[in-house]
Amino acid sequence: MAGEESLERLQRILSAAGVSSRRAAEQYILDGRVSVNGKVVNQLGAKADLSVDEIKVDGKPLRPQTPRYVMLNKPHGYIATTSDERGRRTVMDLVPARERLYPVGRLDRDTEGLLLLTNDGLVAHRIMHPSFGLEKEYEVLTPAPPPAQVLAHLRAGVQIENRLVTPSEARVLRQTDRGAILRVTLHEGMNHVVRRMMDALEIQVISLTRTRVGPLTVRGLPVGAHRDLRAGELGSLFEALNIDDETSLSPASDIKTSTGTDTRRKPRTQRGRP
Repeated sequence: MAGEESLERLQRILSAAGVSSRRAAEQYILDGRVSVNGKVVNQLGAKADLSVDEIKVDGKPLRPQTPRYVMLNKPHGYIATTSDERGRRTVMDLVPARERLYPVGRLDRDTEGLLLLTNDGLVAHRIMHPSFGLEKEYEVLTPAPPPAQVLAHLRAGVQIENRLVTPSEARVLRQTDRGAILRVTLHEGMNHVVRRMMDALEIQVISLTRTRVGPLTVRGLPVGAHRDLRAGELGSLFEALNIDDETSLSPASDIKTSTGTDTRRKPRTQRGRP
């Protein structure tokens, strides 16, 4: 194996290479499906260096992937998963890719809007983990503006699973011919959290759209369309997630962007949440 300073945990390497999520990678290791330099590794905590060591999963060599970051404006009726045993349409039907991309977080079948797909395990983990405080912004279409006391209750927080979920923003954004649009901004990553908050306050939801994740906004991207993130968007996202060359899973790796060119992760001083 390589020198200690260049070693990474196996599950982190597998996740970064797009094999699976980090949790699923841990199970691969425990099941004895991973080998390093010809020796099966079945205990967590093992480390390796993909640039030096021969790592195999189910007997197939692991190759470094070019990191890719795709923004999708998910339409109604698609499931945010890589496959569905019931044969329902998934977001992967909308984003053909040679890389093994997977959706970051969840949007339920009836929710539209911004969904990020990537093969970068570190970015996916930090977007979903609440400790990094990445805001998610939603627009809720409801038949009429909620009464002032209901909006006040929403701003004060709603109990979901014995937790008080408090939005950083909750207000009527505008009126339309179809009804009122509420903007709700959260740091929470609970399943169906916005719909559950609306149900708890008896606010009828005609439609729900996620418009922003951290510095990324879906505005200008048609429903059902996708594109690779631009270099500036990547820089803003990495900064929001405190990712630089030292915390990256693929230091200074080439990154595919929507311009068709490659860029590199630039070193930066970490700031914000640890």
